[in-house]
Amino acid sequence: MCQNPLTNLYSLGYAYCMAERNDIIGEALFALTPIAVRQRGRELSLTAVSTLATLERTGPRRLTDLAVNEGVTQPSMTAVVTQLEDLGFAERRRAPDDGRVVMVAITWAGTQYLRSMRCAGTSVFTALIDKLGEDDVAALRAAVPALHHLLDLAGEGAKRGPEGGTGPASRPDSLPQKGSGPEAPPMWR
Repeated sequence: MCQNPLTNLYSLGYAYCMAERNDIIGEALFALTPIAVRQRGRELSLTAVSTLATLERTGPRRLTDLAVNEGVTQPSMTAVVTQLEDLGFAERRRAPDDGRVVMVAITWAGTQYLRSMRCAGTSVFTALIDKLGEDDVAALRAAVPALHHLLDLAGEGAKRGPEGGTGPASRPDSLPQKGSGPEAPPMWR
């Protein structure tokens, strides 16, 4: 069945506009990343923090699996895990089904470290959200389910609670209202 060429052109234009709008959303989300990253502690590299988050999300893993997951060499991951062990954030254990296999697991202290990092990052965004008008806050609240879906698609949403968030500040019904906070960067005003 042959379609009208104008319909095809319109469809292509629509698809291009949708992709362009998605690029704009992606760029905005990506631009927010450094704001949260700057709030993390400096004692750990991004790879070490990502490794801890992976261990929290997936449970104990082999060192070789962690290296592949993080895109680093096995010797580099060994150094990361050693650092995490020295800080008390991770521990090596024998696999229950095969005592020859060593697994790396997050400790309670590692979980608490991640929680404090997330709280620091969350507080930065909360302060920025506090500077928004009610309409913008409502738009963000409406976007929360889509953002959670993005986390699920990225494989990062496995540890969310029953309301879909990782804590009270991530629930749509608890988004902050307009108020005071640090000055927003010029690009977000």
